Amino acid sequence: MTIRQIPGPHVAMAAPRPRIFISHSTRAKAGHVCCRCLDAREALVKQLTAEGFEAVYDKDFLRSGDAWQQEIAVELHTSQATVLLLSRHAMESANVGYEASIADGRRRADPRYRFIALKLPDVRRVELAASALKAIHLGEVDMCDWPDDEIAGSRLPAKLCADLAQIRLWHLDRSSPTRHAVTAALGEAYEDRLVAAASLLGVGERLDREVLRERLSEALLTERAPAPRGEPDPLVGALAEVLPVLRPDPAYTVADLSVVHARVPARAAEQLGEVCAREDGRVVVLAATRDVTLRAYLLRAGGRPRPWPHVEVTVPVGARMAAGLVAAIREAVAGYLDYDGYHDPELAGERGFREVIEAHARETGPIVVVVRYLPDVALVRELRVCFPRLLLLFVTDRVGAGDRLEVTELMPLTPSGEGELKRTYGRAMRLAGRAEPTNPPWRPA
Repeated sequence: MTIRQIPGPHVAMAAPRPRIFISHSTRAKAGHVCCRCLDAREALVKQLTAEGFEAVYDKDFLRSGDAWQQEIAVELHTSQATVLLLSRHAMESANVGYEASIADGRRRADPRYRFIALKLPDVRRVELAASALKAIHLGEVDMCDWPDDEIAGSRLPAKLCADLAQIRLWHLDRSSPTRHAVTAALGEAYEDRLVAAASLLGVGERLDREVLRERLSEALLTERAPAPRGEPDPLVGALAEVLPVLRPDPAYTVADLSVVHARVPARAAEQLGEVCAREDGRVVVLAATRDVTLRAYLLRAGGRPRPWPHVEVTVPVGARMAAGLVAAIREAVAGYLDYDGYHDPELAGERGFREVIEAHARETGPIVVVVRYLPDVALVRELRVCFPRLLLLFVTDRVGAGDRLEVTELMPLTPSGEGELKRTYGRAMRLAGRAEPTNPPWRPA
């Protein structure tokens, strides 16, 4: 028997795309035989867009009468990288020199900002010292060559592709609160410890320190199967390298988030996201036997360094169990929200209570009501009517129970998987200097 899953709308939040400013000369003319500036720009814009970047250049945002220097400075300062199309025209352009000087300044101030010179076939490196760009010290800038036979195709130089991968990684780190928290917490670890931890997790290439922290945080937050019995666990080994050299709070952040993201199925987080995207009927079931599992699911689902806010409600006994559970949920949620007016019409009563719940969901995420009980069909229907905007999470120790319930069953951990999660979490907490209390199994009603 299985809990039937009701497909809901999968609302994928569009991640912001990294912005790359393309600096090029506008003196080239279409079809000009001595220069391929325009071909290169069009091919680069097309390829960057296909790979998930937002490519911007002067024709996108400048209009007649604009203060062009100010507009270009704004675009450069809101980008994550600049690619300079280094053509013969660009070497002679004062405007390109202005753009390159800003990009070079950003590169010097921020080690993660990428300023890349993409040399076209009509330029020889020995000519750069005498060009209008000589003040930029292009020898210190990442430079790669774009062969003539690759410009019109979909291939980019390997060096540029490597830089793009680092730009994408950094941008993901900045747009993900969880990854940002882990990256920041790793900031005080010695570089040799970062290298050792990264090597254990398969990050073997040589990287500068800033990018290394981002790659390590990505690896720590990657879902991975536990090591076979008797084999050393790369995740625990990596944490053993970095946690002892961190202060208690950063160490706890790294340990907590790393174990949860490595062990809790990403699919379960997606399921919770799908349920929360519904207008109502937010009911899920989780098969679990330990408190650490429940908290791990709520932390994994939120996409932030803290678990979703949740309250736990005890199931009342007796013939009027359904009415008692509704009252218990209202009391617990009202207490969490500090709302005491749903019995008072002057304070908007029940309508005001629902408005407060909806506002909370929009501001900081859904309120999760945890009930350690497997309901029947009638109870689920009644709770959906009473609490359409709450996320009701029923916890049971049986996988696939309640075949007739029209609810989503979260992808569960196996019993051995729950035990492994608890053991790994405990080891990580001890490495972080924060021993956790024993967590015996519990059996829901």
